Amino acid sequence: MSTATVDPKMRRNYYLLILSAISLQVTVSTIYMVLPLYFEQFGVNKSGTGVLISIGTFAGIASGIIAGKFSDNFGRKPFLILGTAMYATVFFLFAYVPGSFDVFFILRFIEGLGYYIIPVVIVSMAADIFPAKERGRAMGLYSMSSGVGQLVGPLTAGFLISSGNYTTYFLFCGGFVVTSLVIMVLFVKETLNKDKIKPKGEKTKINIGESAKQFVGQVKGLGVVVLVLLVAILFYRVGYTMVDPLFTLYLKDVLKLNISESSYVYALKAVCTLAAAPVAGYLNDKVGRKPVFIIGMALTVTTMFSYSRATSIEVVYLIRAVDSIAAATLLTTIRTLMTDLVSPEMRGFGQGLYSSISQESSTIGSIFGGVIIDNWGYTGAFLTAMSCAAVALFTVWLRVPDPTKASKHEAKAAEK
Repeated sequence: MSTATVDPKMRRNYYLLILSAISLQVTVSTIYMVLPLYFEQFGVNKSGTGVLISIGTFAGIASGIIAGKFSDNFGRKPFLILGTAMYATVFFLFAYVPGSFDVFFILRFIEGLGYYIIPVVIVSMAADIFPAKERGRAMGLYSMSSGVGQLVGPLTAGFLISSGNYTTYFLFCGGFVVTSLVIMVLFVKETLNKDKIKPKGEKTKINIGESAKQFVGQVKGLGVVVLVLLVAILFYRVGYTMVDPLFTLYLKDVLKLNISESSYVYALKAVCTLAAAPVAGYLNDKVGRKPVFIIGMALTVTTMFSYSRATSIEVVYLIRAVDSIAAATLLTTIRTLMTDLVSPEMRGFGQGLYSSISQESSTIGSIFGGVIIDNWGYTGAFLTAMSCAAVALFTVWLRVPDPTKASKHEAKAAEK
C-alpha cells in the first residue's frame, strides 16, 4: 500500500475546492424540489416533468466523459471553470426567459451540460491529491459538502419562493454560483502534474473512439470488474431516479405538503448526509469498499419498500433519514471504488465514463418514473426502485472484489 504523503499546500487546495463547491451543492439540491412545481405552473404533467429532468442528465452523458478525457491532457481547472460558468448562466436565463416546455427543454440541456462536468473534475482532483489510504475520507468530505448544500438549499428555496417568487430563487442561485466561480478562478490551483499537461500550442486530435478503445482494453485487463460495477450502478441509478426527481410531487400529492413544509424533509436529508458521509469515508478506508457498498444498498432496498407502505409524514421522516444515510454512503463508496479501479493516467476519463453511465441511468429513470407514476402511482415507482437496488446489491456482492483487499495483499508481499 502506498505510503505517500500529501503536500500540505495541495491538501489546503482541496479544502478550498470543496468550500467553493458548496454553492453548487446548495443550488443543485433544490432543483428536484423546485423545478417539478415550477414546471407544473406552466401545465407540464408528470411525464413531461420526467422528460425535462432527464434531458439535463442526458446532456451530462456527453459533457462528463469529454471533460474527463481532456482534463487528463489539458488539466482539471479549465474544465472546472467552464462547467461552473455554464451552470451559473442557466439560472439567470430561467429568471428572465418566458417559460414553456420547449424553453425549459433547452435550458435544462445547457444546465446539465455544464453541471455534470463539475463532479467528474472534482473527484479527479481529489484522486490526484490523495493516496488510496486517504481517498475514502477525501470522497467523504466531498459528500459532506453535498450535505451542507442539502441543508441550506431547500430551506433557502422554500423561504425565497414563499416570501418572493421563483424569479427571486433563480437570481439567488445564479449569484451564489458566480461567487464560487470567482473563488475557483482566483484561488483554486491545478492538481494534475505539469509534466502530464500538454503544451497549449500542441495540436491534439479529438478521437473519442480511440479513447474508448483504450478504456475498454483497461476494463478487460481488470477482468471486466469495472464493467460489472458500472452495470450495478446503472440498475441502482435507474431505480433511484424514478423516485428522487419527483419526490416533491409525492409529498404534495400523497402527504399534502406545501413547498415550505417539503423543505424540512429535504433538510433532514442534508443533516443525515453530513453525519453519514464522513463515517462512510472512514469505513471505506478501514473496513473496505465492498462491505460498505453492500450495507448502503441493503438500506436502499429497505427504504424503497418502506416508502411504498408509508401513510403518514412521521413515518416518511424516519424512512427519509435512513434513505439519506444510504445515499450518502453509496455516493462516497462508488466514487472511491471507481478511483481505485481505474489507473491514474486514465483517471479523468474513467470518472467521466462513470458519470456518463450514472447520468444515462438518471435519464432513463426520470422518464420511466413519470410514466410509471402516471399509470401505476407512486407505489409502483417505489417497488420498481426497490427491485433495481436489489439487482445492484447482488451484482456487486457476487461479482465485484474489494480492491482494498488486493492492495493489502500486495503490501504484505512487498514487505516479504
